[in-house]
Amino acid sequence: MSTLNIENVIAIDGPAGSGKSTLARMIAHKIGYLYLDSGAFYRALTLAIWERFLETKEDESKFPFYTEKLADACLLEKDESEFGFSVAKIPVHCELSSTGENLMFLGGRDISHEIRDPEITKKIRYIAPRRAFREILNHHIREFAKTHKLVMDGRDIGTEVFPKSKFKFFLTASVEVRAKRRYDELVRKGFKADLKHIQDEIVARDESDTTRTVAPLKQASDAILIDTSTLDTETVLNTILSKVSSSGQI
Repeated sequence: MSTLNIENVIAIDGPAGSGKSTLARMIAHKIGYLYLDSGAFYRALTLAIWERFLETKEDESKFPFYTEKLADACLLEKDESEFGFSVAKIPVHCELSSTGENLMFLGGRDISHEIRDPEITKKIRYIAPRRAFREILNHHIREFAKTHKLVMDGRDIGTEVFPKSKFKFFLTASVEVRAKRRYDELVRKGFKADLKHIQDEIVARDESDTTRTVAPLKQASDAILIDTSTLDTETVLNTILSKVSSSGQI
């Protein structure tokens, strides 16, 4: 079976803070699917590459240049000889807890909390646009999907990762609403947060995600659009469940 033809995936795409992760978890629980957070894979790889970069003792401002050169070397399969490590061999993997939560590991180290640090969030924009990195992570994700029914959220699940997925939804919301959601989430998790700073970061991330040449954030032509700005979680959940259940395919 071609990984691109995998259908047992419910794809929920959208920009940062649109509510897709919360809803994806709830939907998976309701219909008996597993939830897989694609963004966590990118966060994990970002952390791993950032830690490799720190070993070089270079100034932090050089990180964008470092990732660009690393991605180029990776495409030519020269990353191990030129950088001393193979990106494809970085031991990033996901395990599911007894309650279905995604736990991200770097080797045997649980990095589930570390990857949510705002400093890592800021650096994802240097990893996510690179085709070489995306292909490595998408391979891991597609292999997982071969043996599991998944609800996945991300930015290109329905357009690039699983274009044949059975159901596709695209969630959005205003920048102000999304910033407040992210602010509240960070505060709950014990991180210091500044609302205006988060809003500026979301604007920058939107620009990066929608204009990148590789797998840009966009609504799939067959995805259902839902603006969550003025809707509570329960309303959005019921809307999606009604679409899924009415098809008779679950």
